[in-house]
Amino acid sequence: MTGDAATAIFEQQRPRLLSLAYRMLGEIQAAEDIVQEGWLRWSAATLADIAFPSAWLTQVATRLAIDQLRSARRRREVYTGPWLPEPIIDSTDSEPGSAMELAQECELALLWSLERLAEEERAAFLLSQVFETSYADIARTLDKSEQACRQLVSRARQRVQESSPRFDTSCIFRPIVNTHSGST
Repeated sequence: MTGDAATAIFEQQRPRLLSLAYRMLGEIQAAEDIVQEGWLRWSAATLADIAFPSAWLTQVATRLAIDQLRSARRRREVYTGPWLPEPIIDSTDSEPGSAMELAQECELALLWSLERLAEEERAAFLLSQVFETSYADIARTLDKSEQACRQLVSRARQRVQESSPRFDTSCIFRPIVNTHSGST
């Protein structure tokens, strides 16, 4: 495979990889870093040995994101507030489906729910439910059995459905009370 063909394959997969990494990490810059690291690994790999580039790239991006999530959890020493991913708004996109994609990006309820999932649960849930990846492919990506991946997705689905607020927002957002009376 020529360098131009390898670049074309990667660039075709870039939006999907960025979307996957963003949904896992919740930060566009961190997602871009994952995709860039994926590119470095892709360009260093023996491409003739890669039968399914899309699956290979998905696996690399997923594993890199899981590693970053685990590393971030270890580094976290002080809680700084609720975690929610930043929304991605691309005003240059005028395709008919772009409004739907924007709505999906802004669904904070799902993102809020994903926060509660462990790294591998989040990866399995997103790959299965958002990217419609088969359990066999998820198993290869996470280096687990298909049954274990089905269990991860099942647990994640249950946690997302049963999730309740993790923090009491009433102590964060207090209503403004008018202390001045209308009469003088």
